[in-house]
Amino acid sequence: MYIYLLFIHIIAAITAMAAVICYPLIMSSARTVGQAKFALALLQKTAILPKFGGTLLLLTGVALGFLETSLFREMWYVVSIAFFFVILIIFASLLPAGIKQQLTLLQQTQGDELPDAYRLSRRRSAWLEGIANLVAFISILLMVFKPF
Repeated sequence: MYIYLLFIHIIAAITAMAAVICYPLIMSSARTVGQAKFALALLQKTAILPKFGGTLLLLTGVALGFLETSLFREMWYVVSIAFFFVILIIFASLLPAGIKQQLTLLQQTQGDELPDAYRLSRRRSAWLEGIANLVAFISILLMVFKPF
């Protein structure tokens, strides 16, 4: 059973992490209001990937801990779960609020030039995406190398 859960856990991680990594790539390509609207709409449609993958990741990770209870005494395991909640807060709460604000700003914009208010909001989102990517990378390192 453990190996099957581990397989699902890895697939869930790929699903969730791919979306986390792609957010900044998608948004950095938007140069006009139309492109930004399209990119934000794309992010809204793909938002299910980190939510679904993340939920499955958490469930299988905790299930693996119950199958192998010694994991709950491993610091890398506990820190990985804590890091997961940091990513969850960013992707379930902070980024959707930013996307909604950015879409509202773009709806109010006349012309095709991105407004300064949008750029400021986008910078905040990019900063959050960077944090999520760094935390995801560290989490992967912890799970692979189990340093402590």
